Amino acid sequence: MKQPLYTLWLGIHEPFKNKNYAFLFIISFFVFFALFILIPVWTVAGNTLATQLDIFTARDYVVLILLSSLSSLFIIMQVYIMRQKRKIGGVSTATAGGLGALFAGIAGTAFCASCLAPLFAIFGIGFGGVIFVLEYRFYFVAGITLLMLIAIYLTARKINKICTSC
Repeated sequence: MKQPLYTLWLGIHEPFKNKNYAFLFIISFFVFFALFILIPVWTVAGNTLATQLDIFTARDYVVLILLSSLSSLFIIMQVYIMRQKRKIGGVSTATAGGLGALFAGIAGTAFCASCLAPLFAIFGIGFGGVIFVLEYRFYFVAGITLLMLIAIYLTARKINKICTSC
């Protein structure tokens, strides 16, 4: 059995052997980064891009970069698997888990009550849920990062053919 970090490294490295995947990573990184900034702009009445950029602190930008990178990495690894296998069986489980992690990433980037309330209202979560998430937001970001890393690790296992059901 291979070491987990070695498995992770090989799984991440494999798609980047093709320059198209590196290009896809860069494009998807900028798309995710823009979405993480624009979702609060679109969901909060009266919010503008300039106001949103002014609200974010350096720590917020670090979180946005981290989550955008992890989301983009997961996406290119999934595209790589789908193109290699050309089969849907076995890939859908990791894809569903990863899509859940991507949604968690979007929810984790909303750092203020006025940004989080409309986003949660779409899903029927009340203001008490907003206050709870705001109180423990950095724990949520840590949990979201962990979930994204687990999804990436399971995808790396699939790329390395260690696990066929991951």
